[in-house]
Amino acid sequence: MFSRPNLYGNLTKICGNMRTTALVNPSSVTAAAASSPTPCSHASVRQYHEVVGDIVCPSQVRGIDHIRDPRLNKGLAFTLEERQILGIHGLQPARFKTMEEQLELCKIAVNRYMEPLNKYLYLADLADRNEHLYFRFLYDNIEDLMPIVYTPTVGLACQRFGLIYRRPRGLFITVNDRGHVFDILRNWPEPDVRAICVTDGERILGLGDLGANGMGIPVGKLALYTALAGIKPHQCLPVLIDVGTNSYDLLEDPLYVGLRQKRVVGKEYDDFIDEFMEAVVKRYGQNTLIQFEDFGNQNAFRFLDKFRNTYCTFNDDIQGTAAVAVAGLYASKRITNRNFADSTFVFAGAGEAAIGIASLCVKAMVDEGVDEKTALSKIWMVDIDGLLTTTRKKGTISTHQTKFAKDVEPLDKLEDIVTKYKPNVLIGASAAAGIFTPKILQTMAANNERPIVFALSNPTSKAECTAEQAYHNTDGRVVFSSGSPFPPVTINNKTFTPGQGNNAYIFPGVALGVIATGTHHIPEDMFLISAKELANFVEQSDLDRGSLYPPLKSIHEVSMRIASAITSYAYKEGLASTYPEPECKREWLKEQLYNFNYESSMPVTWAWPRMPYFKTRELQPQKLYGKTLH
Repeated sequence: MFSRPNLYGNLTKICGNMRTTALVNPSSVTAAAASSPTPCSHASVRQYHEVVGDIVCPSQVRGIDHIRDPRLNKGLAFTLEERQILGIHGLQPARFKTMEEQLELCKIAVNRYMEPLNKYLYLADLADRNEHLYFRFLYDNIEDLMPIVYTPTVGLACQRFGLIYRRPRGLFITVNDRGHVFDILRNWPEPDVRAICVTDGERILGLGDLGANGMGIPVGKLALYTALAGIKPHQCLPVLIDVGTNSYDLLEDPLYVGLRQKRVVGKEYDDFIDEFMEAVVKRYGQNTLIQFEDFGNQNAFRFLDKFRNTYCTFNDDIQGTAAVAVAGLYASKRITNRNFADSTFVFAGAGEAAIGIASLCVKAMVDEGVDEKTALSKIWMVDIDGLLTTTRKKGTISTHQTKFAKDVEPLDKLEDIVTKYKPNVLIGASAAAGIFTPKILQTMAANNERPIVFALSNPTSKAECTAEQAYHNTDGRVVFSSGSPFPPVTINNKTFTPGQGNNAYIFPGVALGVIATGTHHIPEDMFLISAKELANFVEQSDLDRGSLYPPLKSIHEVSMRIASAITSYAYKEGLASTYPEPECKREWLKEQLYNFNYESSMPVTWAWPRMPYFKTRELQPQKLYGKTLH
């Protein structure tokens, strides 16, 4: 017979109580049981999430779990039958609400806050309580809530991270964990992770080195994976690689949550990143999508070059930004009637975003039939030390910048460069607020009937110019786009509503296509395809109101079109590993999407046919080990 400790151990396993201690140390279970009213009293030790994946095993979930677990909780939307059968009747007030009524209450609640950061905190709290309601609320109100869950508010959330941190939303892997990265990945309760967004916090938006406070970025990105492309949230894992910070302000901040040390660099840093990549593949498989986000410029390029052909990875700051900017340029062709190859480009900024955009512009020109050397000659790049040239005496030129350096006399000032080379397109990715001065904008207008100006730096405080400055200094003739949202501008009795070149138009759809097809590697062609799909979705009415992008309310359809195009390309080029190849790519993708609506909390039941009657024989005594049993 079982001893009492073992009996309690088995009972607690059945009830879901003290899952770990029951398996590891029966004596500790005895002690815990002795201090508890019943063997199944376990509120203090249950996991935050009671289920993993999106398939609930009814025998493993108790009634109270449906209230405690945000994946199962429906608030007051539980029906009377669900409340009674699940054993939660009486734990909630008598009111029964529909999801639509809850959504209306959410809208009232979030709108009562005036500060964006308070709205951000309300949404975070909603996600902690009711996952389906949170994502449905984002899905239905993406135009209003995108600036809250992502730029620009997420930047402020990162800056205040130590103050607003509540509970884990991803994994923090520190350099002190070298040799044990795989062990940390095993601590994440979800076994079916398909997408990881990882940052080391060195270059968060235009805010610089925020260290461990940068966790808000991967959390926000992956929330958009679900809200915009329908990727299931349990398949997404935010990761913060904490190797320290070089910000003395953070090192001296009593609220800072990361390692208080200067950044680890060099071989030690590279080996740590290598270990992380290998551990991801070991834990989740070779096809796991790894999105690099907000790494420092040099590291971002190095890792993209190093891993792009050996892992399923991309860098959104380089490739996602490039795709959305090039999509805007494709759309602008309908206004200017000018091809890429017929334009001259000046880039203010020569970091990862600018290099990424410039490189994809070159690819677009080659796609138009121009050779690469000619395409490169159309692009002029400016960094903090002036024009990238082979002759300048100050500043260094990285490997990725070299192909854009010109054999001309150096110039230091952006105004002089714009005046001399007369660009048709001026793109800012410098995080230098106000660098597009009225004089520069006026020069662009003097040299072009419809000058193209993209002020892509974010958050808003880092933009090269505002929409109002761009329109007023070009007599309303500018073709304008920005990286952060700006309000409408009225000039010459016409109101312009500039579009935001938000990466969210691109990366969710790319991720959905890559994950669904099990693509091993992500070639650059996928981002040019994404840019074309986005540009093709822009309607004439969008261009008439001053936007090179479709309204954010249509971003779900944009993501689906991009995912469908990526899926077709993956199968055509032999990159997919999910077989058989679906005939209708769009319908196949839809079958894999997250359900934003509530599902029944009741176990599925079904009827059996009535069993046929058989007359049984008389029961006879049986012998067992020499004894007669009656």
